[in-house]
Amino acid sequence: MWVGLIIGFIIGAAAEVWGISNPETLIRLAKWEDRLFVTCIALGFAIGTPVLFGLYAAGVGFHWGPKPFYVIGVLIGGLFFGAGLALSGYFPGSIWMALGEGRRDAVYAVFGAILGAATWTALYQTPAGQWLTTVGNFGSLIIGATHPSGKEYLIPWDGLTPLDLFGISIIYAIGMFLLAYYLPRYKGGVRSCLRASIERRLTPQEIQMHQETARFLTEGGLPYSENSLAKKLNEYYAVEDNVTRWFMVSVAGIVALTVVAEMFLHQIFGESTTDSWIAGHLFMPTFKYSQIVFKGIGWEPYSDIGTLMGAFFSAIFLTRRFTAFRDIIPPSWAERFGTNPAKRFLGSFGGAYLMLFGARMADGCASGHILSGDLEMALSGLEFTAAVFASMLITAHYVYKKR
Repeated sequence: MWVGLIIGFIIGAAAEVWGISNPETLIRLAKWEDRLFVTCIALGFAIGTPVLFGLYAAGVGFHWGPKPFYVIGVLIGGLFFGAGLALSGYFPGSIWMALGEGRRDAVYAVFGAILGAATWTALYQTPAGQWLTTVGNFGSLIIGATHPSGKEYLIPWDGLTPLDLFGISIIYAIGMFLLAYYLPRYKGGVRSCLRASIERRLTPQEIQMHQETARFLTEGGLPYSENSLAKKLNEYYAVEDNVTRWFMVSVAGIVALTVVAEMFLHQIFGESTTDSWIAGHLFMPTFKYSQIVFKGIGWEPYSDIGTLMGAFFSAIFLTRRFTAFRDIIPPSWAERFGTNPAKRFLGSFGGAYLMLFGARMADGCASGHILSGDLEMALSGLEFTAAVFASMLITAHYVYKKR
């Protein structure tokens, strides 16, 4: 169980360097202005998926964990999740990372997340909750195989072998690599992080966007010197002969291979279950869903604590982005709604509520469905990802539209 703490620490530190702890990063993703998350997560799949299935074809055992593919519940849950993401700027796991970075609005998000998880706990044992999770439930499926409930192995579809699944993963990885390579990071830009690192050049607009990104990532943070590691991590575009120009690519690989290692050691990487576990112990210990969570909880509470600790370590010693819980409003939110802390409280709290309600309805979140699920080529993860992005983009279009 304690390995979860170490795993969480690695992912939390890497993601903080990545900028995921800052809600502005994900709000800009929702506005489709900065596609860093898409580029890096796709590159992570391009690295991690063939490693996972290659080892599987070689006979290495893994703790597979694709989420159940119940079409309606996963779809609606993904829509709630995407809307909440656009409002709050947080994933379930990035809330804990933001606490480690010292962000005040993450405190609001924690309470919204727990309440959202509690709402699903109450709904689950009603006829509506049962309908959402049972109608159109095809079990746990990945592309090319079935994962029997409660088991630790895969059953390839008729006529397929583990080597065939490895071949499918190669095709999947190529598609993800092409997405990571050709999708421009910034709206109006021409290069992804990967392509910019290879070609070693940026357009003037891309440099300007990099500078703006560095400003909002470091707003309210600790000072750093000209020759520091923090300058290289935050302003890597401006440092000549800077080996850290590859750090975005490196983070994608580190996160993906850490998830593969997790599946070998104990279980998939997931973080939203902790909110249901907390809600169950605090308010609803006798509810049916709480009992399911208590019985099945793995190292999620440990990995959530680890992500907080890893982000704190990174924000203090690497990026120097620790804000000491100052009242800092994400620029996109301030541009649309002003700097009133009460309004930001509602956005962070309400968005996290919707996000966790959707995550628990779909039985997974950005960690369990998108990161772990899509790396496994799980059908439920792919459906959830599509629903999240559709809802996120539509919500942001109307919420942050200038008036």
